[in-house]
Amino acid sequence: MISLLLIIIFTTFYIFYTTTERVKVSNSLGIEKNIKTHKKQAKVIGTLLFLSSFILAIYKLGLALGVLFNIIGYMTLGGLIVLLAPLQLINYKNIGIVTVFFILIEMFQQISSL
Repeated sequence: MISLLLIIIFTTFYIFYTTTERVKVSNSLGIEKNIKTHKKQAKVIGTLLFLSSFILAIYKLGLALGVLFNIIGYMTLGGLIVLLAPLQLINYKNIGIVTVFFILIEMFQQISSL
């Protein structure tokens, strides 16, 4: 569940990062061109993902921890996106590796808590 929340947070921040005018975004994922051409729809999707991440975190973790998790998640992943996007290190391969790593950690944690 935490991995899903992190994926939603990453996607939300990356959509909002791509829609800004000041940032030159490379086409490393292939969706950047679509996001740049359809900014209004991208912002609506980003807002819906933002709200869904908060609602999902609050439902799963409780009010205080859900809000705190989202704030820390957006700060951490936002900082990583701002640092790594200009270096073109955000691609499907790297995202997939990190996602699989987090899912494996979460599964191991669930198994070991039984």
